[in-house]
Parts: sequence; structure tokens; C-alpha cells
Amino acid sequence: MAVTTARAPASDTRRDAILLAAFEAFRLYGYRRTAMEDIATASGMSRAALYMHFRNKEDVFRTLLQAYFSRMATFLDAALTPGLPPAQAMDVVSAIKTGPEMQALMDSPHGAELLDAHLSQCADLIDSGEARFVTLLADWLRSEAEAGTVTLRPDGADAEGVARTIIAALHGLKRPGIAYAEFVEDVHRLSALFGHALTPAP
Repeated sequence: MAVTTARAPASDTRRDAILLAAFEAFRLYGYRRTAMEDIATASGMSRAALYMHFRNKEDVFRTLLQAYFSRMATFLDAALTPGLPPAQAMDVVSAIKTGPEMQALMDSPHGAELLDAHLSQCADLIDSGEARFVTLLADWLRSEAEAGTVTLRPDGADAEGVARTIIAALHGLKRPGIAYAEFVEDVHRLSALFGHALTPAP
């Protein structure tokens, strides 16, 4: 089952335009080489006008990451519907890890640097974003286990523990130097194993 993550609705707000331009600048030039001047130019505004929206480059970068986690959480919450087969649910979880933003990031010649910038400057945002994913998945697992459509054995009824393991395992596949295509293959392979393990025996 192919799953595509939902994109944010089109918006003509200046802030959204800045973020789109910033993402492209970071992707093309890397975090260290991208300056506020580059973002302002790509946004079609002066640097002074840009500073009216964001304090500095780190503020822009963190806002981009916050927006990403917010979109993915909204997608996950909407897609994990009652009665969804475990294998398809794991496809949904895979989609939040392999969406178009991740492809653009990993296909960039500066992908490794940008991923490092994520970890070094935005660890708090990553932790809270991943925790939100865990909560949403745990709620779905708990509900489906009670309905008998998912099994949490041999871990018993610890839906949160299972969800945390799944999200952490998928996150850990994003290692330095891995190509996007290989990353997607690894994610889908592991997701298939989780889906099989969560499916009750006939």
C-alpha cells in the first residue's frame, strides 16, 4: 500500500513563503553557508523585512522543523483510523519518516550537514516531535488491542512501550551517508516486520 503524507494547504502568507524559500536555500547551500541574506533574496524581500519575521537563521531552521513535525502529527492522527490492518498502519508510520521533505533533504549534497544541524540545534524539537508520534501510535495500538485487531504480545498491554520501540527503531535507520532509496527500503522492510508482529494469529 503506497501512502503519501499530506502537504500543508497552499497559503499566500509571507511567513509560509519565507519558510519555503528557506528550506530550498538550506537544501542547496547547507546550513552553515546559508545566510539570512540568501533567505531574504529567495523570499523576494529585504533582509530588514525578513528580520521582522525571524530573529536569525536558527529561528528559521527551528520553525521549519516545528512545522514539519506538526504536519506529520496531523497526518498520523488522521490516517491511523479504527480497524486499519496492522500492516497498513505501519505503512502510515513509514510515511512520516520517508515523505517528500525527507527525500529533498537526503538527496541534497548537504543532507548529512542538515541532519547534523537537526540533532545539534533542534534536539529538543526532535524529542518532542517523536514523543507526539509515540503518543498517537500508542493510542491507536491500545484501542486496536482492546478491539482484538492488534496483538501486543509478548509485551503484554504496554502499548506505549511498543509504540516507542517502533518509532525509535525507524528513526535509527537514518544513518550518515545512507541514500534515500536505501533508507526507504530499510524503513519499509522494518515496518513490514512490525506489521506482521502486530497481526493477531488466525
